[in-house]
Amino acid sequence: MTRIYYQEQALENIARQVLCSYDSELYYGTPTAIPIEEIIESHGVFLEYQYLRKNGHILGKTIFDKGLETVYDMEIHKYILFPVNAGTILVDASLCEEDSSTGRLRFTCAHELAHWVLHKGLYTGTGESAALLAETSENNMEVQANMLGSAILMPIAQIKRCFYQLRRGRQNGPLIDDMAGVFQVSRQAMRIRLTNHHLL
Repeated sequence: MTRIYYQEQALENIARQVLCSYDSELYYGTPTAIPIEEIIESHGVFLEYQYLRKNGHILGKTIFDKGLETVYDMEIHKYILFPVNAGTILVDASLCEEDSSTGRLRFTCAHELAHWVLHKGLYTGTGESAALLAETSENNMEVQANMLGSAILMPIAQIKRCFYQLRRGRQNGPLIDDMAGVFQVSRQAMRIRLTNHHLL
């Protein structure tokens, strides 16, 4: 499969376009949590929550071609074949079970939307899907999806606006906690975003 390399600034620009095509206030207005599920649906992509694996090994999958996907049925404790249409994002249902997983759930959705935006042309017609594994992947396309997913959930203009509003006289720990709360992302994701943009 052909690989496409996007520079970081290009991914930031794509994130801005994705957000502004839905509602420019998400980029230019008051810092707030990005309505990632609604943005996904605005792209004509369907969200489906299923147990993708018994062990939680796969958190999300983007489906580019109509077909069957293997999912785990918790009631009968067996893997079954589940029919899916092209333009479906499957998210592991275990991420919906605890409030503590909200950040990971939202990031998984954003990561899979990033695959749809960046890699649809590469995957469509191949019968392959793009999957987010629970462990870190260094695959170029996974890194790109992580970067774009972060830029969508934590738009840099909003991150800087929020940072300068909240930072005065505060330690990094509480500041990261509060910013993670504003954007409804994990503390780790916020720390990485701030660090990558030299704000910490």
